[in-house]
Amino acid sequence: MNKENKRKELLELVSILSNNETIYLINISDLNSNQISILRKNFHEHSIKMKMVKNTLLKKAINKIKNQKFDSFFPILNGNTTMLYSSSNGANVASKIIMNFHVQEKIDKPYLKGVYAQESFYFGGNKDLNLLIHLKSKEYLLTEILNILQFSTRNIVSSLLNSTKYKICEILEALSSDKK
Repeated sequence: MNKENKRKELLELVSILSNNETIYLINISDLNSNQISILRKNFHEHSIKMKMVKNTLLKKAINKIKNQKFDSFFPILNGNTTMLYSSSNGANVASKIIMNFHVQEKIDKPYLKGVYAQESFYFGGNKDLNLLIHLKSKEYLLTEILNILQFSTRNIVSSLLNSTKYKICEILEALSSDKK
């Protein structure tokens, strides 16, 4: 790879790291071309891009970003590294695709090296797949919180109105009995 191509690749990696909400680093070594093609197709259907990366170039891209949040990836940047990234999909979509692939192919590859999703890092291999599959998006959690608050607010307002209605009725009854 000449210097100009390395520079372009470095700038592309910086852009990927800077502009995507979800980044997976996986190991797909020992997969045949047909299996890789199946994975790539499944990821593509969900707007998740797949890119083979060189560890040294990825380290340089991480160093080039002013925000040091991706420094946590340094210890896992060895061996075969493939990057999955998406700006729109929740963190659990890629995990579901990987888990389904494990079941279909009856193998443990692709191996999960590390994930950046929901502003958090996940490491430790395929055991984190189940955790990531059940990870809720911020939007989902906010919607749940708002629904709970809305339900609670309705109950409070309803009880206030009901208690006020009875107090008004009692006052009117007392007033009407005084006149008699």
